[in-house]
Amino acid sequence: MLPAAVLGVSQLPWFFLYVRQGVADALEEDPVRGARARGLSDRTVLLGHALRSGMLPTLTLIGSRVPELITGALLVETVFSWPGIAAATVQAATSVDFPLLAALTVLATAAVLAGNLLSDLLYGLADPRVGFDG
Repeated sequence: MLPAAVLGVSQLPWFFLYVRQGVADALEEDPVRGARARGLSDRTVLLGHALRSGMLPTLTLIGSRVPELITGALLVETVFSWPGIAAATVQAATSVDFPLLAALTVLATAAVLAGNLLSDLLYGLADPRVGFDG
């Protein structure tokens, strides 16, 4: 539980920064100004309009932070003396075990690609202006 919490907490500042900047940018957009002009409450404008639009850059951040989670796992596994994939990668590199190193590299690459695919799909679902038809 604690290693997962450490990895999660290490990513929170990036998400808070992106949400804050995204909401600040969204407050200047026309739909948000239009919602204010219609007389909606500040809470409704912030949560219903600005936050939804401001979360879009955060969805992109999800895919780009997967490699950092993989490399951060090495530190967490070392500190908590927890055997895992990152420790196996270091051990394979130091013992020159090329098949295991290649397999772990392919696994890490697949995780990065899956993270990017997930963020792209979430972006398309969250923003109706983005189409999937290519």
